[in-house]
Amino acid sequence: MEKSDEELMKAYQEGDEEAMSEIFGRYQKRIFNFALRFLASRADAEDATADVFLNLMKTGTGFNPVAKFSTWLYTIARNACFSKLRKRRNVFSLSFSKGPGESETDWDIPDPSPEGEELHQKELDGHIKSAVAQLPVSQREVMILREYHDLSYAEIAKITGESLSNVKVLIFRAREQLRQSLSFLLKEVQS
Repeated sequence: MEKSDEELMKAYQEGDEEAMSEIFGRYQKRIFNFALRFLASRADAEDATADVFLNLMKTGTGFNPVAKFSTWLYTIARNACFSKLRKRRNVFSLSFSKGPGESETDWDIPDPSPEGEELHQKELDGHIKSAVAQLPVSQREVMILREYHDLSYAEIAKITGESLSNVKVLIFRAREQLRQSLSFLLKEVQS
């Protein structure tokens, strides 16, 4: 019989390193996907995911099963994502061009050339991803937790520290904004 998350954490607290490996196996993809959708940067999502599991290993001995384990873990992930967002504000990008007399480097980039339906789906996914990225952070966060991770309103409220009614309002507003942002897609389908 498979152990519950809480049982695995208890085993980890008692020194069972394999228990942490199993938790990592269960949650690594979910936490990465949450961070990727939240941060819209693969590198930042990878860093945030690593931070979550490092933090879990450090603070795991202090886990007290008052809340559901997944709620606690998503709270850690949320905090890691906000930390990445704060760090982004303090970073700027530089780009360098080749100087005179230096040769250009050729890059061979494969062209997958998706056909028909696949191309349309990729375009649609791109529009949706862009629209979600444009949402205010609080709305984006609750939408990702609800729509991509299928968490209940109550679990989202615990993770975000918002009241249940405020979570419902944030999700409603996010859906309305997405409906407006993506309305041009509905017009394309109807014509």
